Amino acid sequence: MRLLLAFLRVGRLDALLDALGEHHVQGLSISQCEGFGQEHDISHPEHKDHLGIELTTKLRIELVCREEDVEELLETLYGVLHTGKAGDGKVFVLPVLDALRLKTGERGPDALGPSNH
Repeated sequence: MRLLLAFLRVGRLDALLDALGEHHVQGLSISQCEGFGQEHDISHPEHKDHLGIELTTKLRIELVCREEDVEELLETLYGVLHTGKAGDGKVFVLPVLDALRLKTGERGPDALGPSNH
């Protein structure tokens, strides 16, 4: 199992949810957050001089999936969220060691629900 942790532009949420609905994603969490990216790194080509750190509002998406679904979901995220401009965001892929579905007691990938394959 993997955790896809994505930070994206606020205005892309509807398009993302539509695309994920086609993949039968069985759950995700969304929260609003603020942060900054590489534009504050003086060595980055898109660095801008600021009088301080400017925080940008982003959405944080957390989605746990099966290992075999990672590549397809990453392709979907890229296809929907990529504009080629600074601020598009990032997606991190992290290992998930275990899961417990509190309703049924199912563990591991079974806790995610039926497989789409």
